[in-house]
Amino acid sequence: MMQVFNNMSILLKDEYFDFINLLSYPVLIIDSNYVPQLANKKFLSLHEISTKSISKLKDIVVNDKIIKELEYILERKDKKIIFKVISSEIVFKGEKFYIISLFDFSRKNKAYDELFFIKKMFENVSENLPEGILLYEDYITYSNPTFEKLSGYSGKELLLKKFVDLLEEFDKESFYINIEKLLLHRKSYIEQELQLVSKQEKNIWIRIKTSLIIDMDKTFFLNVITDISKKKLEYEKLSKIAYFDALTGIYNRRKFNELFLIEYKRAKRYKRDLCGLFFDIDHFKKINDMYGHDVGDIVLQELSNLVQKHVRETDFFARWGGEEFIVLLPETNAENALRLGEYIRTNIVQYKFTKVGNVTVSFGVTQLKGQEQQKSFLKRLDNALYKAKQEGRNCSVSL
Repeated sequence: MMQVFNNMSILLKDEYFDFINLLSYPVLIIDSNYVPQLANKKFLSLHEISTKSISKLKDIVVNDKIIKELEYILERKDKKIIFKVISSEIVFKGEKFYIISLFDFSRKNKAYDELFFIKKMFENVSENLPEGILLYEDYITYSNPTFEKLSGYSGKELLLKKFVDLLEEFDKESFYINIEKLLLHRKSYIEQELQLVSKQEKNIWIRIKTSLIIDMDKTFFLNVITDISKKKLEYEKLSKIAYFDALTGIYNRRKFNELFLIEYKRAKRYKRDLCGLFFDIDHFKKINDMYGHDVGDIVLQELSNLVQKHVRETDFFARWGGEEFIVLLPETNAENALRLGEYIRTNIVQYKFTKVGNVTVSFGVTQLKGQEQQKSFLKRLDNALYKAKQEGRNCSVSL
């Protein structure tokens, strides 16, 4: 039952007000002089007032402050409860009353405090990380000092930019594709390696780990960015050691075998033409014996540079070993391969090599057949070169 405090409450004994006892939040009704008239059980319990000592409610300081302030703070032992105050005015049977509803705001305030704490901790941690940190929705909303130093832009300058605008032009499309995958499949994160263009227009290789942060109806992206320029440089150096011939700078045998496997599978799957040229320098041992190995190395270098000028970008030219070289010709039939071999051979014959003058080469030419295996293809190339040697060298033979 509602509690009656004075004669004014007779006006409020109508059952119309009984519903407030059913409410889950504290409610107090005061008159126009700010004198308490009624309170529901939640309000009485909150103020630790029993139904037998309701007169104590009059001792609670309830004045214009409670209806004018947005918050009502109640301290209980070590606990502070913060209420949001909603005040509404009603006229009942000619008398004006105020209904004061209290909504516990403590948890929400605590949540805000926690979010503020997390935000400050995030900023403090990110500002000391060796990785760059970026937060953005469309435009960048946060950047840490590491990324600012890496990009060359200040925090204020970055707030006016979209992250994708900082990428190398040819990387933008792949970045968008991966972002779409992230949004579509709701993965925890994606990683990609791209090139960042700094304010000084310097290209920097970076690894980006992008995560989604969804807040209500907004989606943010969090980028953790690592500068991998040095690692890329080291990788390129290792690649040169692993895949390029140290003397001539062209592919080595190991790299050729990798590329051959790819092209072999492609040719078999799509029934495409694939040919090879296998050649070596005639009487190369005599050149080394007569002029020395240093001059022999120069001949190998000059020959490599010469051949490189006459093969297509889609062809693969490699040093097979010693004075032997091989060229893989995708999308090329035997007739055109033989024509190219003869063209290269005649150019080599006409070239004046350092200290040596003219040298000759012998060419073996072959085309991949039907379901032929790789070993068989290479064996026929070797046989074609051997036949060219038998026929007097300085010629091209196709098998």
